[in-house]
Amino acid sequence: MLVSLSIQQFAIIESLEIELKNGLTVLSGETGAGKSIIIDAIGQLIGVRASNTMVRHGEQKAIVQGVFDIEDNQKVQQLLEEKNIPLDDFMFVKREIFKSGKSLCKINNQLVTLGELREVMQELLDIHGQHETQHLLKPKYHIMLLDEYAENAYTSIYDTYRTTYFNYKEKLKELEQLQQKDEALLQRLDLIKYQYKELTDKNLIKDEKEQLEEEIHRLQNFEKLNEALSKSITLLNDEGKILELLFEFKSQLSEVNQILPGKFEKAKEETEGLYYILDDVKHSLHDALSNNEYDEQELNNMQTRVNEIQFLERKYGKSLNELIPFIEELNTEINKIENLEASTSQLQNEIEILYQELMKYGALLSKERRRVAQQLRDNILDEIHHLEMKSANFEMAFVNTEPTVEGIESLEFMISPNKGEPLKSLYKIASGGELSRIMLALKSIFAESKGKTAILFDEVDTGVSGKVAQKMAEKMHEISNHIQVICISHLPQVAAISDHHLYIEKIEHGDRTVTTVTELDGDMRIQEVARMISGVEVTQLTLEHAAELIAQNTK
Repeated sequence: MLVSLSIQQFAIIESLEIELKNGLTVLSGETGAGKSIIIDAIGQLIGVRASNTMVRHGEQKAIVQGVFDIEDNQKVQQLLEEKNIPLDDFMFVKREIFKSGKSLCKINNQLVTLGELREVMQELLDIHGQHETQHLLKPKYHIMLLDEYAENAYTSIYDTYRTTYFNYKEKLKELEQLQQKDEALLQRLDLIKYQYKELTDKNLIKDEKEQLEEEIHRLQNFEKLNEALSKSITLLNDEGKILELLFEFKSQLSEVNQILPGKFEKAKEETEGLYYILDDVKHSLHDALSNNEYDEQELNNMQTRVNEIQFLERKYGKSLNELIPFIEELNTEINKIENLEASTSQLQNEIEILYQELMKYGALLSKERRRVAQQLRDNILDEIHHLEMKSANFEMAFVNTEPTVEGIESLEFMISPNKGEPLKSLYKIASGGELSRIMLALKSIFAESKGKTAILFDEVDTGVSGKVAQKMAEKMHEISNHIQVICISHLPQVAAISDHHLYIEKIEHGDRTVTTVTELDGDMRIQEVARMISGVEVTQLTLEHAAELIAQNTK
């Protein structure tokens, strides 16, 4: 439930603090006093999109804060834990709206997105105003309302149906894409077959180009390489050259080391190591010289091969090592296109099987829905009969449709407000009083089924009076036995039956207009109910009538 509300610099409200309690709380006051502004402010707490017009003139930002008791709301506690928001028996929600049009949302002083705020608050608070009335009137929402009322009565069947439906739609999409591409793919087939043959005929090998270029470089420098190899071997091997001198140096160093033990041991070891390294190099140079042969035809063949590879690289915009897996990609695509007819036939079979499953689960879902719909219809009839529409009839009109995500049928709530009148759509109801009663009946049922802990009615009693008004007041009070109800009302019957009565007043303070809230009790409450009865002048008779009305409703 909403425990307290703080509003700062919001529309014409400068600063307002409201304490709220269990039961039925009524907000009354003259037209334009700011009652609906308070509802708009609470709307910010449940995630209604903000506007810079909400910021009071001359101010930089508006602030709306609400404190909610969530001690018994396990669903909200679970959501807060999932979002790593600090948990307590009370939840603090804050919305800041800036003149720029941007806004900040906080839960327990932790920043959250507007979507996260809505997700949490939809489990706590429901506002029923003009927008919600339109929502309840539109047939496209009626099947969803039935599902909400059913709670978990057919959840398993519905989940299976939806899974099958999404698989069915995905397969239909695949088939459509195949059929659209059919002609284009056949034209592409000639191209990729040519590309595949051109590339496979060349027998491309990974890293081949680099190896060829390395061998070409050797052949082009055959004479230089031959000369360098020969001179290197000569320097190492001929008399008086490096190896011979190094061997002699190593022998002399051994003599020195015998006379001066250990002093040149390291130098001797390093000299020996160098000698053997150069000896290995000498053998490698001999091998390279032996293998350094020149073949002009081989050179020409290699250059031709490199030119072919470079041509393919430029043509396809890929390196040699990228062309090799590309060949396999072409082959895969060729097989896919050539098997297009078979794929289409298989896909059509899969679609037919999924369609049959979809209709099977859709039929099961329809059976369960109609069973629950009968219960809902009886409940709605009880409610509207209680609200002085005793001759009204209410029916659930199911119509078979092509499969949709909701099922294989649509649903529309139909009503005959008066005896002898045909059933018609809710949105065709002409009488404001009848519409108000039907909306209250529906809301009283769906509010409880949704499991919320607070509901706000914004002038849901428009267009009614007398006995009907009394019945509506009793219905709202009955709802408040289960959840907190906050109601803006012009009906004295609603004000008289309320558990708490807040008076909203607009006053001029200096050169500005501000809105104030006063909790009424005793004579002040009688005075306000009398004003609501008379509408203009409060007389002794209306005061007595107001006192009697309050007394009757507090028995």
